Amino acid sequence: MPPTSLPADSRPIVITEIEQFGGAERSVLALARWLDQRGLSSHVVTYADHCGIAGYATHPLTVVELTAHGTRSRIAALRAWSKSRPATAPQVLLSGYQPALHATLAGMRGFHDLMHDTPSLFSDPATRTLKTRARLAVSNRTVAHGLRSGGNTIVTSEYLRAECRKDFGIDAHIVRMGALANLHPANLIRPVTEELRLLSVCRIETNKRIDWILRSLAELEHASPSLSSQRAWRLDLAGEGSLVAPLTELAASLGIAGRVHFHGFVADADLQTFYDQAHLFLMPAVQGYGIPAIESLQRGIPVLLHRESGVSDILLDTPWATVLTGGPERMTATLACAIDSVLQGRHHNVPLPPLPSEEDWAEQVARLCGWVE
Repeated sequence: MPPTSLPADSRPIVITEIEQFGGAERSVLALARWLDQRGLSSHVVTYADHCGIAGYATHPLTVVELTAHGTRSRIAALRAWSKSRPATAPQVLLSGYQPALHATLAGMRGFHDLMHDTPSLFSDPATRTLKTRARLAVSNRTVAHGLRSGGNTIVTSEYLRAECRKDFGIDAHIVRMGALANLHPANLIRPVTEELRLLSVCRIETNKRIDWILRSLAELEHASPSLSSQRAWRLDLAGEGSLVAPLTELAASLGIAGRVHFHGFVADADLQTFYDQAHLFLMPAVQGYGIPAIESLQRGIPVLLHRESGVSDILLDTPWATVLTGGPERMTATLACAIDSVLQGRHHNVPLPPLPSEEDWAEQVARLCGWVE
C-alpha cells in the first residue's frame, strides 16, 4: 500500500527487514495495538516482510514495503519515502540498530528509536576481526549522529542504557516491556505432583544457551542420586532455529534424548498448553531484555534466567526467579537450586513481584514519541 493512501496522522514504525516474528516484532505490534484501541492510526514500514507480520496482529495493520535490493538502493528508497511525508506528519519511530543506521544515512533526523539490542549483543566481541571492529566503530558513530539529532532512544534495561551511553554518548529512556494483562492465572499454586515439566520458548540459536541447559540436565541425571530417581522430568523446547538439529544430536549423545522434546514452531493455542503444564521456565540467554520471563511469571511459572538478560534487573530479589551469574560452569548448580525451590514450592509463600505490562510500556513509548499528549 503506498504511503499516500494512509491517514495523514498515521504513526510510522520502521523495521528495515522483518526476517521472523520475534521480540522486536512483538513489541511493535503491542504498540500498534495500543494505538488502534484508542482510535490512533499507525503503520509498519519495511524493505521486506518475510514473515507476514500483519498476520500476527489482532487488528488491521498496514505494512508499507519499500521494494529495493542492496543496501544503497534500500537507503535511497528510505530517503525517498521520508521526503514524501508531509512536514506535519508524526515523527518516525525506528525499531532497532540497523534502522537507526539506515535512517541516519538516508538523511533522516529527529527520529525516535527502540534500541532492542546494542552491538555488544550482535556477536562475541572477542571473535571480531580488526576489519569488523573498524566497520562497527564507523557504524556506531553514524548511529550516534542520528540518535543525537532530536529524538528519544528507548531501551528496556539498565544494561542497554549503559551500552547506549558507551556506544552512542546518549542517555536512553528505560521503559520495561511487560506481558498481556490476560496472562495472569486465577491460581498461582502449581505444585509438582508427578512429572516435573521444564519449558523453554525461544529461537533455537547460540545466544539462547540451550546447550547449557542440556549439559546441566545431563549432569543432574547422571549424578548419584539421579534427577529422575527423585522426580520424573521432561524438557519441552518450543521454537525454530538453526541449532535444532545439532542440539537434538547433543541431547542424544548426553543420554537424555528421551526426556528432551524439540517441538519447532508452536501455535499460540498449543503453546498455552505447554505453559499450563510447566513448573519451571528456563531462559539462561544473553539478551537485551527477555519478555518470556515476564510472561511465564504472569502465568504463575517460576523462571531461571541469566543476569545477562536485561529483565533480571527487576527479578533479583524474589523466590519466583533464580538468577544465574557466570558461565556454563555455574549452570548445573543453579539449575539444581531452581529445581529444588520449585519442588519445595518456596515461591508459593510469597506473591508475584510487581511486573510491567504491555499496555504501560506502549503508553510510555507513545508519549516519548510525542504521539499522544
